Amino acid sequence: MSHETAFLGASTIFGKYWTKHRYFDYLIDKDNFKLAFGRSFRMMVFLDHAVANGPAAVRKDIEGDTRATDYLVRRLGDIKPELTVYVTTCDMLEPEADENTPVLTQSDDPYVQNRINLYQAVNHQYGRVLNVHLPSIANPIPEFNPLLHALTHPETVKGKLPFAPLEYHQLYLPDRILLDVERCIPLGIPSIIPAVPPLTTTELVEALAPQLVRKLRDPKPADPIGSRRTSIHSFQWLDPKDGYLLTRDDELALLKFYFAPDAF
Repeated sequence: MSHETAFLGASTIFGKYWTKHRYFDYLIDKDNFKLAFGRSFRMMVFLDHAVANGPAAVRKDIEGDTRATDYLVRRLGDIKPELTVYVTTCDMLEPEADENTPVLTQSDDPYVQNRINLYQAVNHQYGRVLNVHLPSIANPIPEFNPLLHALTHPETVKGKLPFAPLEYHQLYLPDRILLDVERCIPLGIPSIIPAVPPLTTTELVEALAPQLVRKLRDPKPADPIGSRRTSIHSFQWLDPKDGYLLTRDDELALLKFYFAPDAF
């Protein structure tokens, strides 16, 4: 088996951070994807389309996402990794899931179905896979997190905030991903959820943009409730084993540090 490594999605936000801190022999993107064909790798990191480009951006072009997903599914057999780290979203998991919860097998939402299809294909094609199911990504770019974008650019908010005030959000900081994944690779486990304590829209507004509290709309019966996902592998990051990789207070402090430094 080759000792070479490859990173698929190297020019994206996650990819640039990861490959800056870890060397990979092959930096692969859609423009040079065929470069990986016929090659064997000791390890391959593979970013799902939604992780690489942002869920909101991918949802804007479902047909393009479906074409890209179908193409990847057809060509996975052309790449031979010994170990694959597959970084995807939590969209194919139930809102209360942990790593022992079965992944959905079908969805009426084509965006979610594409995530399911690629997940199934990767795990069927490759023997050793560490599936990393990321919660909502703490990135103020609107393609990744429209709520966080609004809170970090309050001047752009006109009228009421278009977010359910009591909906839960689990904002995972991209700066954590490298070490969080590397802690889990030696365990030989098939799946991790780097879950963080859930915070409501109201709590995030109060912490990061208190000037927008008056723009919170009233709760509605049909509002989404968000997720309270946990991790059975959280003991790798935090003790006591409460299912989260950091405490609620630490999460709020980190979010303020990155996105509202004037709040300190």
